[in-house]
Amino acid sequence: MNDQTLEQDLKAIRGKRIFFGHQSVGGNIIEGIRDITAGRSDVNINIVDLAKTPRPAGPYFGELRIGKNSHPATKCEAFSRTVQDLLGDSLDIAVMKFCYVDFDGKTQPGVVFSNYRSMIDSLKRLAPGVAFVHVTVPLTVRTPGWKQLLKRVLGRGESSDLLNGKRQEFNELMRKQYQNEGVFDLASVESTYPDGSREEFMHDGSTAYSLIPALSDDGAHLNRAGRDLAARELVRSLAQAALQGRHQ
Repeated sequence: MNDQTLEQDLKAIRGKRIFFGHQSVGGNIIEGIRDITAGRSDVNINIVDLAKTPRPAGPYFGELRIGKNSHPATKCEAFSRTVQDLLGDSLDIAVMKFCYVDFDGKTQPGVVFSNYRSMIDSLKRLAPGVAFVHVTVPLTVRTPGWKQLLKRVLGRGESSDLLNGKRQEFNELMRKQYQNEGVFDLASVESTYPDGSREEFMHDGSTAYSLIPALSDDGAHLNRAGRDLAARELVRSLAQAALQGRHQ
């Protein structure tokens, strides 16, 4: 995304009231938005931590850590409560992101998605004027094959391939269900190289994806390069949602 396109996207959302519920990697993306808007007084985005700051009277980008990591149902519950609380502010756009740690060896992606979909359907009935942007689950860097084998032998931890495979299963459900709505495809951002190739591997006979190592310093969270890419894509997704809302 070039700077001219980014500027247009920022202008599209600067007058909106936006809520972003997240954990962990979401904080990296917020940092990225601060980075890409630094020094742009004409497209300044008023980022507000809703846990610490009273909601402003005008437009804002409200962010809040929701629920408890490794317990995705709590995030749906917290997101729903907060959206309903913000309806009095004429909320325009709402976004919720799960975290990579919400998917472990026991997680059933279909169950997590069903719970999420039910929550969104309920909110759409309560808040028909709010545009919802759906987010794919972030990935982690793939553990080298020899290390995964060693972990299995020693019974230490779960395979990164298994967990990224579960995230992939959830993400495919998300993309399919909301392909005609706004989708911030964070997983694709994290796994796609500039030339369009992907950081991919085979898992149970299907192609799955993992986080590009160069976009992270710890194998899971986003470094400056990663958060820049993710922030730009989130802004693009929000701008699309804002424009669609204007034409409804």
